[in-house]
Amino acid sequence: MASLDEVFVADGVSHAYNLHPSNFRIERHAEKLADNIAALESSMPVDYRRTAESVKTDMSAEDSANMLFRESQVDYTVFHPQTISVFHDGLTGLDKARAFHDAHPTRTGAMASVDLFGMEDPKAELTRQVEEFDPNGVKVYPSYWEGDSLRDFRMNDADLAFPLWEHAADLGLDVIAVHKSVPLGSVPMDPYRIEDVDEAASSFPDLNFEIVHGGLTFAEEAGTQLAFHPNIYVNLEITAIEAALSPNSFVETMRDLLWMGGKKSIEKIMWGSGVPQFHPQLLLEAFWNFDFPEMEWMGGTYQITDEDKRKMLGENLADAHGLDIDAIQAAQADDEFADRGAPEEPYSTTTFEKVDA
Repeated sequence: MASLDEVFVADGVSHAYNLHPSNFRIERHAEKLADNIAALESSMPVDYRRTAESVKTDMSAEDSANMLFRESQVDYTVFHPQTISVFHDGLTGLDKARAFHDAHPTRTGAMASVDLFGMEDPKAELTRQVEEFDPNGVKVYPSYWEGDSLRDFRMNDADLAFPLWEHAADLGLDVIAVHKSVPLGSVPMDPYRIEDVDEAASSFPDLNFEIVHGGLTFAEEAGTQLAFHPNIYVNLEITAIEAALSPNSFVETMRDLLWMGGKKSIEKIMWGSGVPQFHPQLLLEAFWNFDFPEMEWMGGTYQITDEDKRKMLGENLADAHGLDIDAIQAAQADDEFADRGAPEEPYSTTTFEKVDA
Protein backbone atom coordinates (compact mmCIF):
# COMPACT_ATOMS: atom_id res chain seq x y z
CA MET A 1 0.00 0.00 0.00
CA ALA A 2 1.23 3.47 -0.87
CA SER A 3 1.78 6.02 1.86
CA LEU A 4 -0.77 8.77 2.36
CA ASP A 5 2.13 11.19 2.03
CA GLU A 6 2.14 10.26 -1.67
CA VAL A 7 -1.57 11.03 -2.10
CA PHE A 8 -3.14 14.41 -2.81
CA VAL A 9 -5.84 14.58 -0.12
CA ALA A 10 -8.65 17.07 -0.58
CA ASP A 11 -11.26 17.31 2.16
CA GLY A 12 -14.51 18.03 0.36
CA VAL A 13 -16.21 19.88 3.23
CA SER A 14 -14.89 21.87 6.17
CA HIS A 15 -16.61 24.37 8.47
CA ALA A 16 -16.15 26.32 11.70
CA TYR A 17 -19.39 26.02 13.66
CA ASN A 18 -20.89 28.65 15.92
CA LEU A 19 -22.86 26.59 18.45
CA HIS A 20 -22.80 29.21 21.19
CA PRO A 21 -26.28 29.96 22.61
CA SER A 22 -25.91 33.60 21.62
CA ASN A 23 -26.12 32.44 17.98
CA PHE A 24 -29.44 30.62 18.49
CA ARG A 25 -32.10 32.48 16.48
CA ILE A 26 -34.84 29.86 16.84
CA GLU A 27 -33.74 28.39 20.14
CA ARG A 28 -35.69 25.13 20.21
CA HIS A 29 -34.26 24.02 16.86
CA ALA A 30 -30.77 25.51 17.19
CA GLU A 31 -30.28 24.06 20.66
CA LYS A 32 -31.41 20.62 19.50
CA LEU A 33 -28.97 20.70 16.58
CA ALA A 34 -26.15 21.79 18.89
CA ASP A 35 -27.00 18.99 21.32
CA ASN A 36 -27.00 16.43 18.50
CA ILE A 37 -23.60 17.57 17.25
CA ALA A 38 -22.10 17.47 20.75
CA ALA A 39 -23.64 14.06 21.49
CA LEU A 40 -21.65 12.47 18.67
CA GLU A 41 -18.48 12.96 20.71
CA SER A 42 -19.45 10.01 22.91
CA SER A 43 -19.11 7.73 19.86
CA MET A 44 -15.56 8.80 19.08
CA PRO A 45 -12.45 6.81 20.01
CA VAL A 46 -11.08 8.17 23.26
CA ASP A 47 -8.16 9.99 21.59
CA TYR A 48 -10.63 11.92 19.44
CA ARG A 49 -13.28 12.72 22.05
CA ARG A 50 -13.90 16.35 23.06
CA THR A 51 -15.88 17.77 25.94
CA ALA A 52 -19.39 18.97 25.14
CA GLU A 53 -18.52 22.38 26.56
CA SER A 54 -15.70 22.91 24.08
CA VAL A 55 -17.91 21.83 21.18
CA LYS A 56 -20.93 23.98 22.04
CA THR A 57 -19.12 27.23 21.45
CA ASP A 58 -18.15 29.63 18.67
CA MET A 59 -15.42 27.61 17.00
CA SER A 60 -12.58 29.40 15.28
CA ALA A 61 -11.64 28.99 11.66
CA GLU A 62 -8.03 28.60 12.76
CA ASP A 63 -8.91 25.56 14.87
CA SER A 64 -10.39 23.96 11.75
CA ALA A 65 -7.26 24.85 9.77
CA ASN A 66 -4.99 23.32 12.40
CA MET A 67 -7.04 20.12 12.52
CA LEU A 68 -6.74 19.85 8.75
CA PHE A 69 -3.19 20.95 8.05
CA ARG A 70 -1.27 20.35 11.31
CA GLU A 71 -3.09 17.37 12.82
CA SER A 72 -3.91 15.47 9.64
CA GLN A 73 -2.54 14.68 6.20
CA VAL A 74 -5.14 16.75 4.37
CA ASP A 75 -3.54 18.94 1.71
CA TYR A 76 -6.50 20.99 0.53
CA THR A 77 -10.08 21.67 1.58
CA VAL A 78 -13.25 23.27 0.33
CA PHE A 79 -14.60 25.48 3.10
CA HIS A 80 -18.41 25.67 3.20
CA PRO A 81 -20.29 28.52 4.84
CA GLN A 82 -23.65 27.37 6.21
CA THR A 83 -26.68 29.62 5.90
CA ILE A 84 -28.72 27.52 8.32
CA SER A 85 -31.28 30.02 9.44
CA VAL A 86 -32.06 28.71 12.92
CA PHE A 87 -28.80 30.50 13.77
CA HIS A 88 -28.34 34.28 13.59
CA ASP A 89 -25.09 34.03 11.63
CA GLY A 90 -25.69 30.61 10.17
CA LEU A 91 -23.93 27.55 11.54
CA THR A 92 -20.75 28.77 9.80
CA GLY A 93 -20.79 32.45 8.93
CA LEU A 94 -19.65 33.93 5.65
CA ASP A 95 -17.07 36.05 7.48
CA LYS A 96 -15.41 32.91 8.81
CA ALA A 97 -15.39 31.36 5.36
CA ARG A 98 -13.76 34.41 3.86
CA ALA A 99 -11.21 34.62 6.69
CA PHE A 100 -10.30 30.95 6.29
CA HIS A 101 -9.74 31.36 2.57
CA ASP A 102 -7.78 34.58 3.00
CA ALA A 103 -5.53 32.98 5.62
CA HIS A 104 -4.87 29.80 3.63
CA PRO A 105 -5.33 30.59 -0.07
CA THR A 106 -3.00 27.84 -1.29
CA ARG A 107 -4.99 25.16 0.53
CA THR A 108 -8.59 26.31 0.27
CA GLY A 109 -11.36 26.34 -2.26
CA ALA A 110 -14.16 28.74 -1.41
CA MET A 111 -17.90 28.18 -1.62
CA ALA A 112 -20.67 30.76 -1.62
CA SER A 113 -23.90 30.11 0.29
CA VAL A 114 -27.33 31.63 -0.18
CA ASP A 115 -30.74 31.26 1.46
CA LEU A 116 -33.46 31.05 -1.17
CA PHE A 117 -36.13 32.36 1.21
CA GLY A 118 -34.47 34.50 3.86
CA MET A 119 -32.59 36.75 1.44
CA GLU A 120 -34.34 39.53 -0.40
CA ASP A 121 -32.46 38.80 -3.62
CA PRO A 122 -30.46 35.53 -3.60
CA LYS A 123 -29.09 36.14 -7.09
CA ALA A 124 -27.72 39.54 -6.11
CA GLU A 125 -26.22 38.06 -2.95
CA LEU A 126 -24.58 35.29 -4.95
CA THR A 127 -23.12 37.88 -7.32
CA ARG A 128 -21.75 39.83 -4.34
CA GLN A 129 -20.07 36.74 -2.89
CA VAL A 130 -18.57 35.75 -6.24
CA GLU A 131 -17.10 39.21 -6.67
CA GLU A 132 -15.81 39.25 -3.09
CA PHE A 133 -14.03 35.89 -2.75
CA ASP A 134 -14.23 33.99 -6.05
CA PRO A 135 -15.86 30.72 -4.91
CA ASN A 136 -15.85 27.44 -6.84
CA GLY A 137 -19.58 27.02 -6.38
CA VAL A 138 -22.55 27.64 -4.12
CA LYS A 139 -23.87 25.64 -1.15
CA VAL A 140 -27.61 25.46 -0.53
CA TYR A 141 -29.90 23.82 1.99
CA PRO A 142 -33.27 22.38 0.97
CA SER A 143 -35.24 23.92 3.83
CA TYR A 144 -34.98 27.22 5.66
CA TRP A 145 -36.75 28.98 8.47
CA GLU A 146 -38.50 32.19 7.50
CA GLY A 147 -39.68 33.71 10.74
CA ASP A 148 -41.33 30.86 12.62
CA SER A 149 -42.30 29.00 9.46
CA LEU A 150 -40.30 26.30 7.71
CA ARG A 151 -40.09 26.59 3.95
CA ASP A 152 -38.49 24.18 1.54
CA PHE A 153 -37.72 23.91 -2.16
CA ARG A 154 -36.76 21.29 -4.68
CA MET A 155 -33.67 21.38 -6.84
CA ASN A 156 -35.85 20.99 -9.95
CA ASP A 157 -38.21 23.86 -9.11
CA ALA A 158 -38.38 25.72 -12.43
CA ASP A 159 -39.59 28.96 -10.85
CA LEU A 160 -37.48 29.14 -7.69
CA ALA A 161 -34.34 27.05 -8.13
CA PHE A 162 -33.63 27.03 -11.87
CA PRO A 163 -33.13 30.82 -12.11
CA LEU A 164 -30.45 30.57 -9.41
CA TRP A 165 -28.68 27.67 -11.14
CA GLU A 166 -28.75 29.61 -14.41
CA HIS A 167 -27.30 32.63 -12.64
CA ALA A 168 -24.59 30.47 -11.07
CA ALA A 169 -23.64 29.19 -14.51
CA ASP A 170 -23.59 32.74 -15.89
CA LEU A 171 -21.23 33.74 -13.07
CA GLY A 172 -18.84 30.96 -14.07
CA LEU A 173 -19.35 28.73 -11.05
CA ASP A 174 -18.61 25.02 -11.38
CA VAL A 175 -20.56 23.42 -8.55
CA ILE A 176 -23.98 23.43 -6.92
CA ALA A 177 -23.57 21.62 -3.59
CA VAL A 178 -26.78 20.68 -1.81
CA HIS A 179 -27.16 19.33 1.71
CA LYS A 180 -29.18 16.13 1.46
CA SER A 181 -29.86 12.90 3.37
CA VAL A 182 -29.60 14.40 6.89
CA PRO A 183 -32.54 16.54 8.10
CA LEU A 184 -31.59 19.57 10.14
CA GLY A 185 -33.55 18.72 13.25
CA SER A 186 -37.17 17.73 13.70
CA VAL A 187 -38.24 18.77 10.23
CA PRO A 188 -39.93 16.93 7.34
CA MET A 189 -37.61 14.47 5.61
CA ASP A 190 -38.99 14.92 2.11
CA PRO A 191 -36.84 17.94 1.08
CA TYR A 192 -33.74 15.93 1.99
CA ARG A 193 -34.50 13.16 -0.48
CA ILE A 194 -32.51 13.24 -3.72
CA GLU A 195 -35.07 12.60 -6.47
CA ASP A 196 -35.02 16.28 -7.43
CA VAL A 197 -31.30 16.43 -8.23
CA ASP A 198 -31.28 14.51 -11.51
CA GLU A 199 -33.64 16.85 -13.36
CA ALA A 200 -31.58 19.85 -12.27
CA ALA A 201 -28.42 18.11 -13.46
CA SER A 202 -30.00 17.26 -16.81
CA SER A 203 -31.22 20.82 -17.25
CA PHE A 204 -27.82 22.38 -16.45
CA PRO A 205 -25.19 20.08 -17.98
CA ASP A 206 -22.41 22.66 -17.56
CA LEU A 207 -22.80 22.62 -13.76
CA ASN A 208 -21.73 19.82 -11.44
CA PHE A 209 -24.23 18.89 -8.74
CA GLU A 210 -22.77 17.64 -5.48
CA ILE A 211 -24.97 15.60 -3.13
CA VAL A 212 -23.48 16.38 0.27
CA HIS A 213 -23.82 13.55 2.83
CA GLY A 214 -24.61 11.28 -0.09
CA GLY A 215 -25.06 7.62 0.79
CA LEU A 216 -25.90 8.14 4.44
CA THR A 217 -29.50 7.62 3.38
CA PHE A 218 -30.95 6.97 -0.09
CA ALA A 219 -27.68 5.35 -1.18
CA GLU A 220 -29.21 3.21 -3.92
CA GLU A 221 -30.99 6.21 -5.41
CA ALA A 222 -27.76 8.21 -5.32
CA GLY A 223 -25.92 5.35 -7.00
CA THR A 224 -28.40 5.31 -9.84
CA GLN A 225 -27.92 9.03 -10.37
CA LEU A 226 -24.13 8.64 -10.37
CA ALA A 227 -24.39 6.00 -13.08
CA PHE A 228 -26.65 7.96 -15.42
CA HIS A 229 -25.68 11.61 -14.91
CA PRO A 230 -22.10 12.65 -15.67
CA ASN A 231 -22.44 15.87 -13.66
CA ILE A 232 -23.74 14.39 -10.38
CA TYR A 233 -21.26 13.66 -7.60
CA VAL A 234 -21.56 12.32 -4.06
CA ASN A 235 -19.68 13.97 -1.21
CA LEU A 236 -19.09 11.58 1.70
CA GLU A 237 -19.17 14.23 4.43
CA ILE A 238 -20.53 12.54 7.61
CA THR A 239 -20.99 9.32 5.63
CA ALA A 240 -17.22 8.77 5.84
CA ILE A 241 -17.37 8.28 9.62
CA GLU A 242 -18.86 4.84 8.93
CA ALA A 243 -15.42 3.63 7.87
CA ALA A 244 -14.11 4.30 11.38
CA LEU A 245 -17.12 3.43 13.53
CA SER A 246 -19.31 0.98 11.59
CA PRO A 247 -17.28 -0.72 8.86
CA ASN A 248 -20.00 -3.18 7.88
CA SER A 249 -22.39 -0.30 7.23
CA PHE A 250 -19.71 1.47 5.21
CA VAL A 251 -19.31 -1.54 2.93
CA GLU A 252 -23.08 -1.61 2.39
CA THR A 253 -23.16 2.12 1.68
CA MET A 254 -20.38 1.90 -0.89
CA ARG A 255 -21.92 -1.17 -2.48
CA ASP A 256 -25.23 0.69 -2.88
CA LEU A 257 -23.53 3.79 -4.28
CA LEU A 258 -21.67 1.68 -6.83
CA TRP A 259 -24.33 -0.96 -7.56
CA MET A 260 -25.51 0.56 -10.81
CA GLY A 261 -22.24 1.99 -12.16
CA GLY A 262 -19.57 -0.25 -10.65
CA LYS A 263 -15.96 0.94 -10.83
CA LYS A 264 -16.86 3.75 -13.21
CA SER A 265 -18.96 5.44 -10.53
CA ILE A 266 -15.95 5.58 -8.21
CA GLU A 267 -14.89 8.62 -10.24
CA LYS A 268 -18.02 10.43 -8.98
CA ILE A 269 -17.41 10.03 -5.23
CA MET A 270 -15.40 12.50 -3.15
CA TRP A 271 -14.23 12.17 0.42
CA GLY A 272 -15.07 14.74 3.08
CA SER A 273 -14.67 14.87 6.85
CA GLY A 274 -16.97 17.73 7.81
CA VAL A 275 -14.39 19.36 10.09
CA PRO A 276 -14.97 20.28 12.90
CA GLN A 277 -17.73 17.68 13.28
CA PHE A 278 -15.13 14.92 13.06
CA HIS A 279 -11.36 14.92 13.20
CA PRO A 280 -10.05 14.50 9.63
CA GLN A 281 -7.14 12.21 10.50
CA LEU A 282 -9.45 9.66 12.12
CA LEU A 283 -11.61 9.49 9.00
CA LEU A 284 -8.68 9.69 6.61
CA GLU A 285 -6.76 6.79 8.14
CA ALA A 286 -9.92 4.71 8.39
CA PHE A 287 -10.71 5.27 4.72
CA TRP A 288 -7.19 4.76 3.37
CA ASN A 289 -6.62 1.59 5.40
CA PHE A 290 -10.10 0.18 4.80
CA ASP A 291 -9.97 -3.40 3.58
CA PHE A 292 -12.87 -3.59 1.16
CA PRO A 293 -14.14 -7.07 0.37
CA GLU A 294 -14.81 -8.10 -3.20
CA MET A 295 -17.67 -5.83 -4.23
CA GLU A 296 -20.66 -6.73 -6.35
CA TRP A 297 -22.48 -4.58 -8.86
CA MET A 298 -25.12 -5.37 -11.42
CA GLY A 299 -22.40 -6.24 -13.95
CA GLY A 300 -20.39 -8.62 -11.79
CA THR A 301 -17.67 -8.11 -9.19
CA TYR A 302 -14.77 -5.69 -8.70
CA GLN A 303 -12.21 -4.65 -6.09
CA ILE A 304 -11.73 -1.14 -4.69
CA THR A 305 -7.99 -0.50 -5.01
CA ASP A 306 -5.53 2.06 -3.68
CA GLU A 307 -5.83 3.87 -7.00
CA ASP A 308 -9.59 4.05 -6.53
CA LYS A 309 -9.12 5.44 -3.03
CA ARG A 310 -6.67 7.99 -4.41
CA LYS A 311 -9.36 9.21 -6.80
CA MET A 312 -11.95 9.55 -4.07
CA LEU A 313 -9.51 11.29 -1.71
CA GLY A 314 -8.72 14.15 -4.04
CA GLU A 315 -8.68 13.63 -7.78
CA ASN A 316 -12.46 13.45 -8.15
CA LEU A 317 -12.97 16.67 -6.23
CA ALA A 318 -10.40 18.37 -8.43
CA ASP A 319 -12.31 17.22 -11.51
CA ALA A 320 -15.67 18.40 -10.17
CA HIS A 321 -14.36 21.79 -9.04
CA GLY A 322 -12.14 22.46 -12.03
CA LEU A 323 -8.90 22.39 -10.03
CA ASP A 324 -5.35 21.76 -11.27
CA ILE A 325 -3.63 19.52 -8.71
CA ASP A 326 -0.15 20.22 -10.08
CA ALA A 327 -0.74 23.97 -9.80
CA ILE A 328 -2.08 23.61 -6.26
CA GLN A 329 0.93 21.56 -5.16
CA ALA A 330 3.33 24.03 -6.76
CA ALA A 331 1.69 26.91 -4.87
CA GLN A 332 1.92 24.95 -1.61
CA ALA A 333 5.63 24.26 -1.99
CA ASP A 334 6.63 27.22 0.18
CA ASP A 335 3.50 27.96 2.21
CA GLU A 336 3.30 27.79 6.02
CA PHE A 337 2.50 24.06 6.04
CA ALA A 338 5.02 23.00 3.39
CA ASP A 339 7.48 21.53 5.89
CA ARG A 340 4.99 19.84 8.18
CA GLY A 341 6.09 16.49 9.50
CA ALA A 342 3.98 13.74 11.01
CA PRO A 343 0.51 14.87 12.12
CA GLU A 344 0.31 16.45 15.56
CA GLU A 345 -1.79 14.76 18.24
CA PRO A 346 -5.57 15.19 17.85
CA TYR A 347 -6.73 18.63 19.06
CA SER A 348 -3.26 19.48 20.43
CA THR A 349 -3.01 22.60 18.24
CA THR A 350 -6.59 23.75 18.88
CA THR A 351 -8.59 25.29 21.72
CA PHE A 352 -10.76 22.17 22.07
CA GLU A 353 -10.59 20.22 25.32
CA LYS A 354 -10.43 16.44 25.20
CA VAL A 355 -12.30 14.18 27.58
CA ASP A 356 -9.98 12.63 30.16
CA ALA A 357 -9.23 9.02 29.30
